[in-house]
Amino acid sequence: MNRKHIPILLAILTLSAMAGLADGTRDVLSFRYDQSIFPKGPGRQLLGGGEIFWNPAISWKNKWKNGDPNQGERFPGSSTALVFLTDAWHLLQFIMLTCFQLAIALPVIKLLRLRWWWALIAIVPLKLAFSAGFTLMFSWALIRRGGQV
Repeated sequence: MNRKHIPILLAILTLSAMAGLADGTRDVLSFRYDQSIFPKGPGRQLLGGGEIFWNPAISWKNKWKNGDPNQGERFPGSSTALVFLTDAWHLLQFIMLTCFQLAIALPVIKLLRLRWWWALIAIVPLKLAFSAGFTLMFSWALIRRGGQV
């Protein structure tokens, strides 16, 4: 390894740490919300959302018109591609995944000797591949149909 590899290694480590920060916060929201800073402390006002944005017990409703899935999406993409705009859990997931996707894309961009901004373009197919895999499992493969698996 030579010195020219150090910046890319530092970027990968930084992105991985940022992904960990986002995922740790996501798990606090999911499993320790009542013990966290979010219900009453300074976290309550982060991003100006208050409980409706941070509390996963109720924030999932933000995807739907009037909080009701039967009424459809609150706005186009609010339950799919733009779900990260609806609540903290999904925003933190988006941040975590984007950090990992950039950590994958940056070394490839460096290897191919492309300009740094190609990493932003390269994460698009990574996001599409992840979304395809997620959708396959969440919406189809693991769902019982007519009582059969």
